[in-house]
Amino acid sequence: MFALKRVSTPLLLGMAVHAAPAHAETDKGDVAAGPVSQGTAPPGVILPPRRADEADEIVVTADRYGEAKVAAESEFDEEEIASHGADSIQDLLARLSPFIDPSGEEPVILINGKPAGFDRSILSYPAEALQRLAVLKPEAAAQYGEPAGKRVVNLILKKHFSMWNADAGVDFATAGGQVGGKLSANRTAISGDTRWNATARIGADSAFRKSARALPPREGVFDSVGFVSAPDGGEIDPALSLIAGEPVTAAAIPPEWLAGAGAGAGVPGLADFAATANALHPVDPNAYETLQSSRRTASLAIGVTRPLGAFTAALNLNASRSSSEGERGLPMVSVLIPAGSPWSPFADDVLLTRPFAGERALRNANDSTALGASLTLNGSIGSWQTNFGVNYGRNLASNLLETGIDRTRIQQAIAADAAFDPYGPWDESLLLATRGRTRSENLSARLNVHKTIIDLPAGPMVWNLTANASRNRSHSWQEGGDAGAVERRTTRHQTSGQMTLSLPIARRGEAGPAWLGDLSLDLSASTQAMTGSRAQKRYGANVSWSPWSIVQLRGSIDRAEAAPSFDQLDAPIETTVTRVFDYARQEVAEPLWITGGNPDLRGGSRQSVSLAATLRPLGGQALTLNLGYRQSVAKGGVAGFPELTPAIEAAFPERVTRDAEGRLVAIDARAINIARDTDAELSSGIALRLGQARAGERSKAAPEPLQISVSLNHRFRLKSELLTRSGLPAIDQLRAGGQSRHNLSMQLSVGKRGIGANLSGNWSSPGRLRGAADDADAAFRFKPPLTFNLSAFVEPDRLFALSGKKGALNGLKISVDVRNLFNGYRRVTLADGRVPSGYSRNEIDPLGRTLSLTARKRF
Repeated sequence: MFALKRVSTPLLLGMAVHAAPAHAETDKGDVAAGPVSQGTAPPGVILPPRRADEADEIVVTADRYGEAKVAAESEFDEEEIASHGADSIQDLLARLSPFIDPSGEEPVILINGKPAGFDRSILSYPAEALQRLAVLKPEAAAQYGEPAGKRVVNLILKKHFSMWNADAGVDFATAGGQVGGKLSANRTAISGDTRWNATARIGADSAFRKSARALPPREGVFDSVGFVSAPDGGEIDPALSLIAGEPVTAAAIPPEWLAGAGAGAGVPGLADFAATANALHPVDPNAYETLQSSRRTASLAIGVTRPLGAFTAALNLNASRSSSEGERGLPMVSVLIPAGSPWSPFADDVLLTRPFAGERALRNANDSTALGASLTLNGSIGSWQTNFGVNYGRNLASNLLETGIDRTRIQQAIAADAAFDPYGPWDESLLLATRGRTRSENLSARLNVHKTIIDLPAGPMVWNLTANASRNRSHSWQEGGDAGAVERRTTRHQTSGQMTLSLPIARRGEAGPAWLGDLSLDLSASTQAMTGSRAQKRYGANVSWSPWSIVQLRGSIDRAEAAPSFDQLDAPIETTVTRVFDYARQEVAEPLWITGGNPDLRGGSRQSVSLAATLRPLGGQALTLNLGYRQSVAKGGVAGFPELTPAIEAAFPERVTRDAEGRLVAIDARAINIARDTDAELSSGIALRLGQARAGERSKAAPEPLQISVSLNHRFRLKSELLTRSGLPAIDQLRAGGQSRHNLSMQLSVGKRGIGANLSGNWSSPGRLRGAADDADAAFRFKPPLTFNLSAFVEPDRLFALSGKKGALNGLKISVDVRNLFNGYRRVTLADGRVPSGYSRNEIDPLGRTLSLTARKRF
């Protein structure tokens, strides 16, 4: 709210009859009173006689521009927003996350006090478009039809704003081996309630190869040409040694046959192999493996918002495409060419060892294309405030995973097909590969309406109704692998509804005893139904109490029945190769990693209780102290497949495939049902913000103060217990599951408009994982690193007062971002202090420290 003071009585009447002329709003949303002379009035207004004792001072209050219907808990003005140097609103929300919700959960977004709905284009707006950002009080979630506990952020845009900007950036690992780049262009224009935004982006990242780091290579022989040798490793053929003039234990494939030119000449003779006697072409296998695939991305998003009668309509269109390609090693195969074969000039059997096609590596490629459109309407229908949104998305994806050479088929061809040339080029069909394609589409709609049922002494009682409906269709096809060709079509419908009642009980100074302060209660109930499952119900209650203005206490309880999501049930099956540590064999393995939907998943239930306290001892936003407790118990719920520890493998043996020697071959990492998952934790935090000025106190001529913000958050996990299946022992993940009990995060930001820096850090306490039952020596100890990230920016034109002048520096911002500043990594040791195989520095985090440089130009 704002207040106007020391204005004459005619102004009050002028505002009552002709509000618009006296309510002039600037770009900053302030209210300016026009020059109204005492004793005058707009035409048609009759003023009463002025009393001699009448005071000249009055107070006029009204809602600020863009204000939400729930008060803000904290606000960030233009100067504080500028001090963080964020390029977009999405980037700004990430940098302010410690002050919004330290848990990292994505907040609910409002735009000028109205729900954003499906309008995600707002996240692409430049941070300069914001007049202020408000974090609403926790009870706001229920007011906007969201589950209790979610934080709500109100983005208040400037009334008039326009900007072109282009960005160019490069990022790379400081140890070398990987580099990437990005380009983007953005146009944003705001004129009152009408606004539009268009953003185009392209990006590319090079492959990060295993040879870029000192990593142990795969076992085996790797040769870029191929050779023949004796099965026992001795002399191939005495006649060949005689021609060559030396004992021959290996001979490369003759060049003519390797290129296919010698096929018409028939079988290569001993003289041909004598020319390549003992000539091998070994290669480094790490040069044909990527730790990170090369990537290409491109996207285009357009959003338009404008008044439409009594409503405000927002239309968004977006399209994106991404592709990645990795290499999985040089495919080698060894087959036996028997004596007497049409393709053997040798007296005895020989072993042919060769790559598939020279230095061609196995590929792992993924491509995806996404198209989307959404429409959001905000307005009033009678006394109901209404938000309606509809969203459509279509996705096309394909993937290819090559796993090796079909040795069995080649060996059969050598034995049965005289026309098959084992030395020449081979057909692609001889590669073992899985290929898949997926086409999916989703249509969803959401309607939220709320109204004030009755105005109580403590405030309005608000009734909120939300309805959601969605339909998801998917068609996936996959061939290759043991299952052969598999085709699946699914269509699922989901509907849900939620009702929330917000009941104010007491308000400080207006309703209820003075000692009671502010007290409110939110009650919610919802139900959800999906094709193939029964309806799930959810109930919740949230109480908020502020006995004094500097103290806020909150408590909530939530009981929900939950069903698997569309993706958990019907996502396309994807097979990749992932480096994991095999605790059973204590070695690094690269099994097939299978993800996607699991149609056998069942629903479950979750009950959670949370208590929180917020203290602002200085009475404002400068210092905030937080303390919270949360406990949740999930029964029969759905969870992602956890790390393959010995306990998890014992609980889900059907998900793990090993070969005859016990090596990991494949892991089915699709989502699982669990019997019970129990968590409890304490959280605490402190946030300090300096450099703020109260509204109206800052002079435009005065220099902007330095903005300083510090946050420190601690999470203490009291309990984390997982019961995978009934009848099995529960897993204490804090004592023997490798999880950390303590987590500490911090962020320090210092800056002002034109220059600033941000330092963030994270630390977790050591964890312990039991490797094998009743074997203390097989326990693994994890020591997470203390990691820091540093970012900084500078705008030369603002720093050197060049704004408004022509030149290359005008409108330029240069940013630098360093991830993992001190190049830390998670250290792992056994009980005796030894580092187990697979846990060296480069095997745990081969990429290490990365550096990004970005130049942004405003036009």
